[in-house]
Amino acid sequence: MNKFKKALAAISAAAMMFTMSGCSDTRYVMTYKGNEQVNAGVYIYNLYSEMSYELTMSYYTTGQAIIDLDSDRDGQKLRDYLVEKARKDTKECVALTYKFNEFGLELTEEELQSVNDDVKSIWDASGDLMEEEGISKESIKTVLKAQKMRERLFNYYYAAEDGKEAVTDDDLKKYVEENYLRYKAIRISKSSAEDAEEAEKENKENEATRDEFLAKAEGLSYDEFDALIEEYNEYAQAKLEAETSSDEDSAAEEDSIVGPMPSDDTATEVDAPEDSTEEDAGLGDELVLDESAESAESDDIATDAEDETNPNDTMYDMGQGEEAENTDTGKLAKFINGLEIGKATAYEDDGFYYIVMKGDVTENSEKYVTDNRETLLNNMKGDEFQGKIDSWVEELDIKENADAIKKYTAQVVYDKQNDFYNK
Repeated sequence: MNKFKKALAAISAAAMMFTMSGCSDTRYVMTYKGNEQVNAGVYIYNLYSEMSYELTMSYYTTGQAIIDLDSDRDGQKLRDYLVEKARKDTKECVALTYKFNEFGLELTEEELQSVNDDVKSIWDASGDLMEEEGISKESIKTVLKAQKMRERLFNYYYAAEDGKEAVTDDDLKKYVEENYLRYKAIRISKSSAEDAEEAEKENKENEATRDEFLAKAEGLSYDEFDALIEEYNEYAQAKLEAETSSDEDSAAEEDSIVGPMPSDDTATEVDAPEDSTEEDAGLGDELVLDESAESAESDDIATDAEDETNPNDTMYDMGQGEEAENTDTGKLAKFINGLEIGKATAYEDDGFYYIVMKGDVTENSEKYVTDNRETLLNNMKGDEFQGKIDSWVEELDIKENADAIKKYTAQVVYDKQNDFYNK
């Protein structure tokens, strides 16, 4: 009887081993160069990171960190878009790491310390969730190291003087002169009044102001236009202060009629009118390349008189693509690009009246390269470098573990986050 039991146990164990060997191993998500494996956690972390970005953007736009995985994103469902992005990012992580090592490059102690600090920060904030998702510290470290390697490889080709395909300042200067627009502008807000008659009245006043300053701009040089911008800034600031003061007086009068008598330790805080913002006080901040169109449309008044960069002088990259072209800033830039240099011209969109003047890019290109070399280099060579990465991915013949991709879906990652935070 004991012999029978032992034989049965042996048969059962063999059957179990056979069954397990027939099951797919989802601990790895890809293989490359034959049998080299990529931990599933690397892929899951890339998927998680992309999803976190979507949740963050949803919070900023709607006030709620909620996304619809079946919503459209670039012609496909968001759930499919997230998976495709994570697959691509994971393959690039493999290719960057492999090529970095193949070229004999090493991360510096400072770079490694930065990676370790970031891993610790992520784990301290979300370690429990990472474990729920199936992400280890080592997987996060692999992704973050690859990001550092990407920067170093880009510099290896283009940034260093002895780079394999080094870009000179003359190359960048030519790039700026062929792709950038230079201009200065005054921007006057259109009325935001809800009442149509009130809005029409205010906009007639705004148009009159625009026409008044446009007439003053006639015959001014590009450099002389700065003085007119300053004059408008002072006019708009004085107008804002007068309106604010008037509102305060009205509020005080109303309090004296219907409100309680103020005591020594009470005070009334009065908000400025909604249509009188700092944007009314002028325009002309230099746009920082590679920022979003929304950031490019902000116009705070410059206060640092010692800054060598002229805050009124805008350099705009005309090659940012169709998405940028369709923004208000992109449409404005396209209009200005067709103008004669040094001639003040009126323009308007749904929100503002403008007085614009196109400048000569060649007069500013050398200084602009000096001040913005790193960003310009990325703009100039970013697509080319991405092509190299794509070729490295192909070279490595990376194979996907279909069962792992099928198991770690966007829905699974999303549900685990929700379950974790709802505990």
